[in-house]
Amino acid sequence: MAQLDEARYGRTCLLVLNVCPFTLRHVIDDYFTKQGSPDIQDFLEKNKHDLYHIMAKKCCCRLIPSRVTPMYRSQWDLLYKRNLSPCKGKCSVGGDCPCKFDAIPGMTPDVMDITLCCLVIKNICQGAAINMTHIDKIRDIRNKLIHASSATLDESTFNGYWSDIKTAILDLANMVSPTVHTDTVKMIHDLETRVMNSYELEELNKVIINLQKVEEVCIIIHRVIDLISVRSLFTMMLGLNY
Repeated sequence: MAQLDEARYGRTCLLVLNVCPFTLRHVIDDYFTKQGSPDIQDFLEKNKHDLYHIMAKKCCCRLIPSRVTPMYRSQWDLLYKRNLSPCKGKCSVGGDCPCKFDAIPGMTPDVMDITLCCLVIKNICQGAAINMTHIDKIRDIRNKLIHASSATLDESTFNGYWSDIKTAILDLANMVSPTVHTDTVKMIHDLETRVMNSYELEELNKVIINLQKVEEVCIIIHRVIDLISVRSLFTMMLGLNY
């Protein structure tokens, strides 16, 4: 039974970490194409100000009080590189601003993992015919899997997760094109019939543990940044009072 629970967990993780990003990258590609961008670089360049706002606590035109789904700096660095140009806008704070970054030339959506795909879709692809409830469901199950107390799933939980993710990702794939839908169906079928051996499960567990460690570090860094920002705000307010 324990081995079956581990296999269910591993199979569901692969569905979320391998199949979902494939389809969501096509969702992003479909969106920026319809928006008139010839490639992902142009799309990211046009939207870097909005993405910067969810990454940086201290930003070019306002101080952001809270971020429900923040972008980590490590994610930003996958999409943008620093340039040597001076600020091109009217930034009211010192330090970095989106003007000082460019979308990385030649970058493709393949660099985006499941978390980054969901973040870009939720924050940038507004107004599109994308069911954001599907994105929320996929992201929620992903977080439950990555932060689970054990690398196991009982049959009931597995069936619920699998059904929810399959429904969400196939609906999103169908929105993009019949080809993407067909490819997604095949990937899911291959995963459903795949034999999960102990070595594969052990290697997958190592990946999950590394993801947990990376996210823990990112969370700590954001808390420190938030604390510094709050202190800076109080200092500024005190300065205005004297």
